[in-house]
Amino acid sequence: MVQAQTIGVVDVQKVFDGYHKVKDARERLEKSRKIANEEIGIFREELGSIVKELKETEGKLKNPNIDSSTLRSKYQEQVKKAKEKQDDLIQYDKRTKATISQRQRNLLVEHIADIREAVDKVSTVKKLDLVINSSETQLGVFYVNPTLDVTLDVIAVLNSSAPNK
Repeated sequence: MVQAQTIGVVDVQKVFDGYHKVKDARERLEKSRKIANEEIGIFREELGSIVKELKETEGKLKNPNIDSSTLRSKYQEQVKKAKEKQDDLIQYDKRTKATISQRQRNLLVEHIADIREAVDKVSTVKKLDLVINSSETQLGVFYVNPTLDVTLDVIAVLNSSAPNK
């Protein structure tokens, strides 16, 4: 005689989004993103100031009454400084975006073991033989009877150890 299997589903994306450690990590990521944007703003202000000086020097170079040999070397120096600042800005922007993107990608990897452990606990309590991921990103599950969904139970298990804020 074939024994019926007990199946449950879990929306791993909802679990991930509801997990306190992920929320905390996302808050830290957002703070890092804000700090990076502030730094980029400072770079841009500095670059703007250099460009303003550059334009002033350009204007003086057009004046025939001013000795242009020293002004020309000053202008060349300002152009060099502006280029360096722009390069610094571009490099900083690339580095911070790459770092933040990598940290975002690492979020799932860092917490998947916790999620699996919580799914295991819920499956044991509910005596489930199989739990399927029903996230929208999973194309294999098109319909699920809502009584089979253990997503909220998994989130509750994960957050049971959350520090009180």
